Amino acid sequence: MIYLDNGATTFPKPECVYQETDRFAREGAVNAGRGAYKAARRATEMIREVKTGLLSLVDARGQAEVALTPSVTIALNQIIQGQKWKEGMTAYVSPYEHNAVLRPLKLMEQKHNIRIAVLPLKEDLSIDMDGVRDAFVKCPPDFVAVTAISNVTGYVLPAAEIFAEAKKYGAFTVLDAAQAMGLLQMRFAQLKADCIAFAGHKTLYAPFGVAGFLIKNGVDLELLLAGGNGIKSEDPNMPKFMPEKMECASMDSVAICGLHTSLEWLKTVNPWKIESELMDYLMQRLPEVEQLTIYKAPPGAQQAGVISINIKDFRANEVAAILDKNDDIAVRAGHHCAGLIHKYLKNKEYDGTIRISLGVFNTKEDIDALIDGLKSIDREALKGIDAGILRGNC
Repeated sequence: MIYLDNGATTFPKPECVYQETDRFAREGAVNAGRGAYKAARRATEMIREVKTGLLSLVDARGQAEVALTPSVTIALNQIIQGQKWKEGMTAYVSPYEHNAVLRPLKLMEQKHNIRIAVLPLKEDLSIDMDGVRDAFVKCPPDFVAVTAISNVTGYVLPAAEIFAEAKKYGAFTVLDAAQAMGLLQMRFAQLKADCIAFAGHKTLYAPFGVAGFLIKNGVDLELLLAGGNGIKSEDPNMPKFMPEKMECASMDSVAICGLHTSLEWLKTVNPWKIESELMDYLMQRLPEVEQLTIYKAPPGAQQAGVISINIKDFRANEVAAILDKNDDIAVRAGHHCAGLIHKYLKNKEYDGTIRISLGVFNTKEDIDALIDGLKSIDREALKGIDAGILRGNC
């Protein structure tokens, strides 16, 4: 399989991650923070090292704490539902946001009658900073959530600039770095973010099962989840201090071990350089495909290793199914859990886009195979493909 769906999850993982998670699963996969025996102490120390590594990755040591969660969606729910919402408060989002942000906010709109506003875009679909400033003057922000990188077009959004404006009004700021942690160089202090949410299984090259968020020192959240965490078990109340108050239930120590290993591995590679070189090559070759529409970062903006395309007269799912059937090429088709931006991309006739998302283990040969596959797309190739696959959309 030629895998070009790294925006969903990076695959494969580094060999060292496979080896170390297998070893740990066999030798040390016990509950951390629940026992005084050696294996439990080692697991607890590993979690501490992971948190230190994550803080170091964004130059946040001494400035923030790390809460670990099973997924970035849970992390974002804890952040969003952990706000002290009041009726009439305003939450701003970019049009590029993922449903992991949009749906929890929609729930808060239904529960607390808050207002959800969308940051304005220019004609080239870049963030309109003048429009942002005007919007904040007319309706001051209480909460602002911005994705670091669009999982549809690869646009690196000007999050630090947006947050700097939001902080003039005392807004709570959240960076969704699911597509960026470990890929973009970020400095916590410069970002002006109160929280940075991350997913281990994406650009951090760890397994599924570990994610979380960095939260600025002194910032607090309301409790969303409660349960055992090995701290003062005789007290029926959750701890009142961060980040422990955000962490309940047994942690996936095997997944955390994978993240522990991938954080060390990331020090030996430059994912941004690898993806940028591959993206340059892909952009050179894509014009060879006839009747192609390309959705990418706006001119002058940073382009991550994610773009979307469509081919005239074919639905996105049809192209993806043909590539899978004929060439064993894995791409993502649909709306990519980011429905807002597709209204701006105006791709309704295609039912979304075909997303090509690169990772460090892709090669130019993978791109050559993709281009050959796209050139050979025709209606005949749809024969024999299950109708349910062709109807599907996500």
